Amino acid sequence: MASNKDKHPRTAGSQEFWRQLWKIISPSHKQIKFLLVLIVVFRLIQLATPYILKLIIDKLSHFNPEQVIPLLLLIALLFLSEQSASLVSYFKDRKTFRILVEAEYYLPLRVQEKLVNLSLDYHEKENTGNKITKIERGIFRIVELLANMAFEVVPTLIQLAVTLVALAVLDWRIGLSFAFFSPLFIVITYKVNRELYPIRKNRFKQHEESSGKMGQSIININTVKSFSQEEREAKEYGGIKERVRNWEMSEWFKLLNWNLGRNLIIDLGRVTVLLLSAYLVWQGQVSIGSLVFAVTLSEKSYFSLYRLSRFYDKMEEGAEAVNRFVDIINEEPSIKNPEDGYKPKKIRGEIEFKGVDFSYEGLRNKDKFKALRQVNLQIDPSSVTALVGPSGGGKTTIAKIIYRHYDPQKGGIFLDGIDLRNYDLYALRRSIAIVPQEVEIFNLDVKQNIAYSKPDASWDEVREAARVANAEEFINNLPHGYKTLVGERGMKLSGGQRQRIGIARAVLANPSILIFDEATSNLDSYSEKLIQSSMEKIGQDRTMIIIAHRLSTIQKADKIIVVEEGGVVEQGSHQELARNGGGLYRKLLDLQKTGNVD
Repeated sequence: MASNKDKHPRTAGSQEFWRQLWKIISPSHKQIKFLLVLIVVFRLIQLATPYILKLIIDKLSHFNPEQVIPLLLLIALLFLSEQSASLVSYFKDRKTFRILVEAEYYLPLRVQEKLVNLSLDYHEKENTGNKITKIERGIFRIVELLANMAFEVVPTLIQLAVTLVALAVLDWRIGLSFAFFSPLFIVITYKVNRELYPIRKNRFKQHEESSGKMGQSIININTVKSFSQEEREAKEYGGIKERVRNWEMSEWFKLLNWNLGRNLIIDLGRVTVLLLSAYLVWQGQVSIGSLVFAVTLSEKSYFSLYRLSRFYDKMEEGAEAVNRFVDIINEEPSIKNPEDGYKPKKIRGEIEFKGVDFSYEGLRNKDKFKALRQVNLQIDPSSVTALVGPSGGGKTTIAKIIYRHYDPQKGGIFLDGIDLRNYDLYALRRSIAIVPQEVEIFNLDVKQNIAYSKPDASWDEVREAARVANAEEFINNLPHGYKTLVGERGMKLSGGQRQRIGIARAVLANPSILIFDEATSNLDSYSEKLIQSSMEKIGQDRTMIIIAHRLSTIQKADKIIVVEEGGVVEQGSHQELARNGGGLYRKLLDLQKTGNVD
């Protein structure tokens, strides 16, 4: 079924397009309105020049010595008119450039703020390369559109209106010819761009796909090279770019075909004005100066109209990029922060799931898509709780829901007896810290990476967090210690080192609830031992949740919850679950003892 966007495409000729564009450039509204006044004044002053020239030619046609002084005055007036236009143009251009520069400043800030505040589900479904391309092309096209509007489109539209009135006043027949050909040209220009809209939409979609493909190749370059897939990546990228090329060739060739008809209309309009003006001079109904005035105005206007069509083509060509940028700006986070949300002074850390159903697709009634099914569990405050079970069972999903990256479609999660949805979102997340399986490291130095959870932390606090995480030993051995740049995604660090920086970051946040999501699953025995030691140090007096595959790492937990296929199948201590011969935990324990699973 077609969407509303497909039924009503947001082309540069639609009201919705301009409404959305006007909305996102709201910081420039006052300046744009003032600019419009300057453009109108500029075009009116420019109209005076050909009219003064008409008067000069008329006087020269019937010249006598007595007209020297009036003639000189008209020439001086012509000079004054040109200088006035130049002065107004100066202020007009200054205002235009100020609007453009400021737009290049506030648009990236606005979209950056929007992206970091969108919910996790948006970022998990959107390719990073696609998002960056949408933003960069969108900002470029918006600024380009503003420049074209200020320098070409609005001045030309005002000039067309002024020309139509001036020619109609000069002679209604000349004005009528201009009034016939100009709208005809504009209608054809609108029609061709309406036809090209689906092609442009597909081209932009393919272009974003190509950017996403390139981004994935570079991000995963280690895997690409390790499996000798360079040729494959280049071939797949080339295939996408070939489709972009085909769409673009189709677009421009169609536009060129229509240009033949548009050029014919312009030429017919110019010839008609010239023939009518010449006929009226021959009949003595207008002067030679009036002929020059009419031809000069119409030539300028038809030339500007043709240029306007080219700029309109460019506007339509860029409209889809603007639309995609606007879609990001208008995207609403799926997780809403409640007004006057609860901000507790202290969190005990008691967590309870009551009848929780959750699906990443948001499907409530199709059980096969559910990541969690009727989950009921309780995590006691200041205790260590382990989540174990087969991969894909729902353990990490439980952690994400505790963080409120997602809300359940059914049931509720309660922290200290209060529904998570009633908490202030930022106060809630400040009370929780997570150490994931793959710690996200920024291309900053070690200190900045650790202090990311608390940017105003002192050196002593950072060092203490590193010591607790057993990270200071390796940090001191780095070339520049805490000031060592670790590379994009921490490429200069080992897996164990990245994990310990992640733990130090979590320690520095001093959370009430600490989650370890497979934090030791990919590490060697030495690194695992260090991290286990760190976990024991920092688990005191706070609620700790450990998600693990290796059951040997969680046997000291106060409670172990076994999760399979989105549901809780067992819970209890290690000793209790190990004694249950028919239970999943005992089965996993036996398999790990025999070495059949990790």
